[in-house]
Amino acid sequence: MAWNQNTMAALRKWLGPETSYKWHPLDNGRFYEFIHAVWLEHQRLWDESLAREIMEREARTLHPEWGPELIGEMIEKRRSEGSLILDYLSHLREQGKT
Repeated sequence: MAWNQNTMAALRKWLGPETSYKWHPLDNGRFYEFIHAVWLEHQRLWDESLAREIMEREARTLHPEWGPELIGEMIEKRRSEGSLILDYLSHLREQGKT
């Protein structure tokens, strides 16, 4: 799984702000836009380990001052949320509801 330019731009838009790890409503909105971009590109559940790897790499690149514990905790929580959302969307699609 590789992400296209739109999905990567959405990932950077979510991770870019210094507040992205705080789960503020604005950060949540950017995260949901990122998940939407993943869905539009792949229309299925993502490879969780690869998604985590890509998100962690981008977070380290954008915020080298953040410690590995902060990045790891944030990315794991968001990866889990993203998996749940993508799984739900996959279920809806299988049921012909999207």
